Amino acid sequence: MADRAGADIAQLLRRFENIIAFTPADEQNRNATAVGAYQMEVETAALVRAAEDILSLTRALKESWLFGKLQTVGTSQAEKRAEDAARKVAEGLSRLSGVEAEVSSEQSGRQVE
Repeated sequence: MADRAGADIAQLLRRFENIIAFTPADEQNRNATAVGAYQMEVETAALVRAAEDILSLTRALKESWLFGKLQTVGTSQAEKRAEDAARKVAEGLSRLSGVEAEVSSEQSGRQVE
């Protein structure tokens, strides 16, 4: 992904430089004007395409980050806190379900007597 980002940025800069460096021909005939207009149109379309490629890359990075495919250096503190909190909630729910099971069995035993 880093290579793709570098290539996309280089392409965008190259197209922008081509547009900036474009100088119209000194000739004032129709053919020179048409060629210059066509060249500007091609470079502008390529610049837009390079920008779309960068947007596509950022979308892919966001998807990878959200769905866990992006490899990070290590686990973050927030991830550790979330795991600890989830573990505590699971333990609390298991204790509550055990208490509820005992209460329901005691109530069913009283109804039989």
